[in-house]
Amino acid sequence: MNRDPDAATATDALTTLYTKSVFLAALEKEIHRSDRFGHPFGLILMEVDRLAEINATFGDGVGDRVLERMGIGVRSYFRETDWVARTSGGTFAVLLTETPRATAERLAEGVRAMIEHRLQFEDHESGQQFPVTVSVGLVIAQSMDRNIGADSLLAEARAAVERAKQQGRNRVEQVDARTSRSAPPRAGASMA
Repeated sequence: MNRDPDAATATDALTTLYTKSVFLAALEKEIHRSDRFGHPFGLILMEVDRLAEINATFGDGVGDRVLERMGIGVRSYFRETDWVARTSGGTFAVLLTETPRATAERLAEGVRAMIEHRLQFEDHESGQQFPVTVSVGLVIAQSMDRNIGADSLLAEARAAVERAKQQGRNRVEQVDARTSRSAPPRAGASMA
């Protein structure tokens, strides 16, 4: 897939990251490469914690600034070969191409910590500071079957994000990708 697709259709206007459709196409391609060559990869899905509350308390403009700054921070955190996208509202996805488990785990925890430490906002009227954190789902794919679709992997990542939110937010939950070749995944391995 071309790394410089038409900017009007391939990038999110607010964050300048790839859109969900471009991300899904890249993920499908990576699944096929993993099936063919046995390369491992990781899928990180992260959701801004309490974004609706930030918008309600401070206004949509502050929420948009959070998303803009998060887009800049996340894009600069990952390698040039990784695919970084805004998939919806306050949700971002990263495809870690040809990445072994230990590296994917380190990167998922590292981006969570980076956001927690760097994205602090202050309401200039009240002087109130508020932290920005993310709940992160990490899917580890050791070797995929090309019959497993990108939507399926994204659903596994979404379930891991929901577990992270239920466990108190600002944490990473991981799961091994389900493949038709292997045993059931090792679910719920928490890193936070």
